[in-house]
Amino acid sequence: MDLWETGNLRRWWLFYFLPLCLLTSEVSLQETVEGFIGGSAVLPCSTEEPLNPNQNITVRWIHRDDNVYIIINGQVSVERQDPEYKNRVESFPEEYLRGNFSIKLNNLQHNDTGLYNCYIIMKESVLKGVELFTRERSERQLPSKATEPRPEMTVMIISALFIGIISSLNNCVTGVSS
Repeated sequence: MDLWETGNLRRWWLFYFLPLCLLTSEVSLQETVEGFIGGSAVLPCSTEEPLNPNQNITVRWIHRDDNVYIIINGQVSVERQDPEYKNRVESFPEEYLRGNFSIKLNNLQHNDTGLYNCYIIMKESVLKGVELFTRERSERQLPSKATEPRPEMTVMIISALFIGIISSLNNCVTGVSS
């Protein structure tokens, strides 16, 4: 006999799965962030819902099973922060009322790579996922196109110098002064 036909599966879905879907009102697509070892990276997390300053909001950033950062009613809570993240994470308190709970992870390490989940727990909860990739910065950074000298500029500068020298020599020979 089919579970759906007996109603057991329908009841399970109605009482367990549907409330879970309703509690999590907004689930965004996972974002990807890349950072260099020793550098820093901003992991974005925000909600579209307007926030009330008196609203009870808890934000938890989790990596693997570690507490990366916790914000309770606008106050950072470091008591339960995993030691691996102590003094390496900062947030932007001036952005909280705008619904922005992004964090900046400093002094990136190889083991920082992976999925970070941001849980915004309020009247209607929000779950955001951010995948962080870390990589070594190359020893020798090649200049970008913007900093490379352009050949046409070099030719123009040399031409202007030669014209100036020739003009000066010509003025000296003919005795014309400016």
